[in-house]
Amino acid sequence: MKTNSILNVPLLHPNWKKVGYLFFPLPVILVIGIAFLNPGMEHNESTQIIYGFWAIGFGILNLTRENVEDEMIKNFRQQAFQTGFFWLILGLATLMLINYLWFGRFTSELFTAYLVLFLLNAYIYGAFQYQKYLSSKSEN
Repeated sequence: MKTNSILNVPLLHPNWKKVGYLFFPLPVILVIGIAFLNPGMEHNESTQIIYGFWAIGFGILNLTRENVEDEMIKNFRQQAFQTGFFWLILGLATLMLINYLWFGRFTSELFTAYLVLFLLNAYIYGAFQYQKYLSSKSEN
């Protein structure tokens, strides 16, 4: 496979982590500001703004390279993506079941692309950090 292939995703510089972390408090401040300017805004809109920003934040964190990007980290990253998709499937099935038991239907206005991307990126981030933690724990 060529290095300039569409399948080769370049990782961001480690300094991008700061930008990724900025996306977590920013939407809360934004939603509070919008609520003052537009008190009639639907509550679902504000949650979608938050989910969207958090999805972008976790996405940036997931695509930021480590200071040392060795073969072990590459394997952790691949396993984290696989684990994230697995957890996403289980999480969505759980949300659908809860929604059905609570409201008598499987669908909800909360099931949006923003929520799914947020959950997926959060699961991937959690799996990656957990693998790094287990690795550092076993070295000590």
